[in-house]
Amino acid sequence: MKVCLIFYFVAAILCEIEDGVQYIVGAGKMDCFYRKLSKGDMMDFDLQVLSGGEIDITLVIRSMITGREYLNEFRQTEVSKEINIEEDGPVEICFDNRYSKFWDKVIYFDLGIDESENKTGLDHEELFKGLHLEKDGYDNNNVIMVKLESIGLKFETIEQFQLIFRSRYKRHRSLQEHNQWLVTWFSSMSCILMIVVGILQVFLIRNLFKSKQQKGMHSGL
Repeated sequence: MKVCLIFYFVAAILCEIEDGVQYIVGAGKMDCFYRKLSKGDMMDFDLQVLSGGEIDITLVIRSMITGREYLNEFRQTEVSKEINIEEDGPVEICFDNRYSKFWDKVIYFDLGIDESENKTGLDHEELFKGLHLEKDGYDNNNVIMVKLESIGLKFETIEQFQLIFRSRYKRHRSLQEHNQWLVTWFSSMSCILMIVVGILQVFLIRNLFKSKQQKGMHSGL
C-alpha cells in the first residue's frame, strides 16, 4: 500500500513534464499553436531552429483575448524563456517565417507549464493519512514529501537537459549536412568550370595554330 501511494505521488509530479515537438514551418508562412492558461501560471518555453535558410525564425507569444505580447523575438536561432501568465484565457504561440520566401524552417520547441494551483486533485495530507502511519511516522511526512518532490524535480531537470542536447545535436547535424551540401555543390561547379575552361583553351589554341598554318600556306603560294 505504501509503495503504491508513493509511486502515485511521484507519477503526479512527473505528469507535469511536457514533451517537445518538432515542426516544419513552410516558406512564407506563419503557423500558430494555442494553449489555455490561467493567471499565475509559469510557462517555460524553449525553441531551437534545426535547419532551413539562415537557421532563424520569428517567435511571438501573446494573449488571444487582449492581444498582449508576452514575448516577441525577431529572427532568432535559439530561445529559452520563463513567462509569467498575467491573465486567464488562451495563449497564442506563433512561428513567423513570412520573411523567408524560399526556405522551410525545421524547429523544435518544448513547452512546460507550472500551474498556479494543484489541479491534479492530489492532496498531500490525505495521501499520507491513507498510509496509517504512527505519530512519529506521520510527523515525518513533510520530510518524505520534500524528498519525493526533489526526486521529481531532478527527473524533470534531467529530461529537459536530454531534450536540449538532443535538439542541439539535430541542429548541429543539420548544419553540417547543409555545409557539406554547399561544399559538394561548389566543388562540383568548380570542377565543371575547370573542364569547360580547359576545353575552351584547347579549342582556342587549335584554332590559333590552324589560322597560322593557313596564313603560312597562303604566303608560300
